[in-house]
Amino acid sequence: MLRSQKGRPRVLASDGMTAMSGHGDTGFATRLWHEAEAKRSWVCLGLDLDLERLPACLPRSLDGAREFLFSVVDACADTVVAFKPNVPFYLALGSGGLELLRDLRDAIGDRALLIADNKVGDVTDTSERYASFLFDYLDADAITFNPWGGLDAIQPLIERPDRGAFAWLRSSNPGADDIQGLVTARGESVYLRLAQRLAEWNEHENLGVVVGATRPDDVVTVRELTPRMPILAPGVGAQGGALESTVRAGFGPAPEGVLVNAGRSALWAGDGPDYAQAVRAKVEEMRSAIEAARIG
Repeated sequence: MLRSQKGRPRVLASDGMTAMSGHGDTGFATRLWHEAEAKRSWVCLGLDLDLERLPACLPRSLDGAREFLFSVVDACADTVVAFKPNVPFYLALGSGGLELLRDLRDAIGDRALLIADNKVGDVTDTSERYASFLFDYLDADAITFNPWGGLDAIQPLIERPDRGAFAWLRSSNPGADDIQGLVTARGESVYLRLAQRLAEWNEHENLGVVVGATRPDDVVTVRELTPRMPILAPGVGAQGGALESTVRAGFGPAPEGVLVNAGRSALWAGDGPDYAQAVRAKVEEMRSAIEAARIG
């Protein structure tokens, strides 16, 4: 599938380097840094589609969802660095949902990155099919994946230098410590041991880690263990994550950025005809808060 071009020109990043609007040979972590710094935005807008939450002015159908999503993309493409559709929300709608997801990819074009949030992870043969679907069919710039199967299981997901892969490392849900917080014989939490492994597997400098903003203290430790890897931080907003602490703990020298996810509280910010501008206002608010935390 060819990606449609939506007119975003190549731009100059703040360090004087040309931001990568195509894939090229640059590792994804560096590409993300350049894109974000060029836009002065580390906001990732989650697109977790829910027909029942569409604004009242739209039909609660695939046609209504299409109008909603495309309007939000047009309103926010210049102020976010990435959009992150949660793939199962679209697959649950059947073939029409999959078609909508592909059309959403085309609507975004090169105006922003697309992160396919699917947290995939399985044995090698299955991971190869996941990689083909997400990177070749959907043309995602990056994905999320579950690394708990080990290196051989996730190798097909992480072997493309220009495509990012964010490991689901420290989740924001209340029950995360049931497994992630278990302590090894060496006296360290399981998720910290996994963080060390991920750093070793980052040969192409295209890996990142998912650490919930509901756990800002853990961001400090993860950052120490995962040099040259961006952090994707969900949980700000409806889940009460600490944006300022997460940003300050997670940012380091390039390409150690913190991609903060604007989730439900942003996507469903408006219920009237001006819903897209309401979403943009929330994104701009988060964008400013991130910049203030970096400076402060």
